Amino acid sequence: MDAKDRSRFESLLILGGGGLVGTQVAKRAVRDLRPERIIICGLFRGEVQSAIEGLSAEFPGTTFQGYYGNIFLRGRPIPVHEDVSLPTPAEQKSDRAVRNEMFSDIYREFEPAYEQSLMAQLIRTTRPTAIVDCVNTATGISYQNVFLASDVVERGLDEIRAHAEETGDGDEVRISKERLKSFGEDVDDLLVSIALPELILHIRLLYRAMVEAGTRIYLKVGTTGTGGMGLNIPYTHGEDRPSPTLMSKTAIAFAQTGLLFLMARTADGPIVKEVKPAAMIGYRQIDFSLVRGPQYVERDGKITLESGQAMVLHETKEQALGSVLDMTPQLRDFAPLKDTNGEPLKMQLPAVNTGENGMFTRGEFEAITYSRQMEFITPEEIAEDIILELLGANTGHDVISAIDSSVMNPTYKAGMIRHVAIEELEKLEKETGVPSVAIGQLGPPQLAKYLYEAQLFHVTIGTLDQILAYENRAEAGAEEISQLFFEFLKNDSLLHTITTIGIPILHPDGRKIWRGPVIKIPPYNPKKSEMVLSEKTIDTYAKKGWVDLRPAHMRWWLDMFRRMRNSTHAPDAKWSSERLTRAAYLPDDVRIGQVVAWIFNNAIEPPGHRIK
Repeated sequence: MDAKDRSRFESLLILGGGGLVGTQVAKRAVRDLRPERIIICGLFRGEVQSAIEGLSAEFPGTTFQGYYGNIFLRGRPIPVHEDVSLPTPAEQKSDRAVRNEMFSDIYREFEPAYEQSLMAQLIRTTRPTAIVDCVNTATGISYQNVFLASDVVERGLDEIRAHAEETGDGDEVRISKERLKSFGEDVDDLLVSIALPELILHIRLLYRAMVEAGTRIYLKVGTTGTGGMGLNIPYTHGEDRPSPTLMSKTAIAFAQTGLLFLMARTADGPIVKEVKPAAMIGYRQIDFSLVRGPQYVERDGKITLESGQAMVLHETKEQALGSVLDMTPQLRDFAPLKDTNGEPLKMQLPAVNTGENGMFTRGEFEAITYSRQMEFITPEEIAEDIILELLGANTGHDVISAIDSSVMNPTYKAGMIRHVAIEELEKLEKETGVPSVAIGQLGPPQLAKYLYEAQLFHVTIGTLDQILAYENRAEAGAEEISQLFFEFLKNDSLLHTITTIGIPILHPDGRKIWRGPVIKIPPYNPKKSEMVLSEKTIDTYAKKGWVDLRPAHMRWWLDMFRRMRNSTHAPDAKWSSERLTRAAYLPDDVRIGQVVAWIFNNAIEPPGHRIK
């Protein structure tokens, strides 16, 4: 393409331009499209400013502009030179005034919503020739948990019905002002949490703004919602499998694809394309990192879940299991551990930063990138296809033009460099003396549970052969392992790490647990914080997300290790490529991530592996 043809890209707007993919798109665009101006837009000033400073230093001949703010809400796009403190999206959406605006925009008149939309104002102000949208729209819209909001409203209705029944027939039913206000807010929250109307509004705003601004091409970096895996994906966010919340994300992701398909067939509109990476995207940095993520906090007497909070290690308490288990986070009852300065001890681990996907430990990274698990793809590979599509090349990954051939699968390069991250994490483990097992944010809790259980086998017993020696002692062997793990945890700091991230540890007798201030399974519900316990429910919770030290579970682990050993050590079997399948476990020692990946590949129902 000559210089005249390239002039159609005189300005490029990158939404989410400070992220992994957005940054790489900007770099490739400078080299291959040579736009006169690149506009970087992000949620917060820091990420936009950092991206522009880095890009300007690398490409001094290109003009970079920056804006920040939440494109899903009202407001003005803030130029990067203005330092304005903004709340997080969760804080914004928890603001009653903001939620009232959202309700009005989604369910009432379109024109006021359009005029006040931050995204529409951004596009009309910058008038870009092309837009590359790297914002994970499906996550931003669908992860408001309509299922929890529905349950809260239903329980509120039950309370009102019960009150009405207590009042008696023919009597006037009086509902307190506080209860009525609270129920009304719960209903508003439910309506605003319904994802599809918000997505429809988002597409309408986007299309109208691009038409008015004369934008010629829009390319969306979409998502499959499951990183290329199916309904059996083991990596949810703490929900059941299949996860209704995660399925909502996928549904919204492909609903957006359908709406973009309609946009692409609309006269006088921009050219519309979409690429959908079908693997985890990574990675950015490897370091001994402070663990941040969603944490329960108490604000004005109300327990809320806030993102981006540093995780503080808390004391572990022993609790007898009665007939009821209260799931309310006990934020005041568990003292934080202290560092040498007497300050709350924050959790630090060797970890790999994968951008939006979060921070993973070696165990989590090793598991999710294992063969036939989610695996991963690099942001620069995605950016390469984006630039080719902008230039009119047919990469085969444009979902709008070819749904069946659109997804980008795990790559050879990612497979080649996977071991680099794992080796660096292992080096950091040795240097710091802190094992990099699981944070629990990758989810589900079952993943962290298995990783920590595998870690116990690794540190207390050793190789597969040493572990399987216990199998020869039948019942006694399982009981020995159970007690071995119990005694080890009583004297090791790993105990506090496990319980702090929300994973209880079930004692060998099944009658007590070690726990921290928060328990992830079953998940906390403010309208139903107490869970009735029975032998069956304890088994269910232990299977989903409790480290289970009972002998019966140790027998299950022995069976798993025997199957792993037999998968590659069959008598008289010759080595050939056909032996290297998802059913094969190759190491002689316990590689915790590979062990758990093997379990997800071969031993859980429904199976948790990808088929292509």
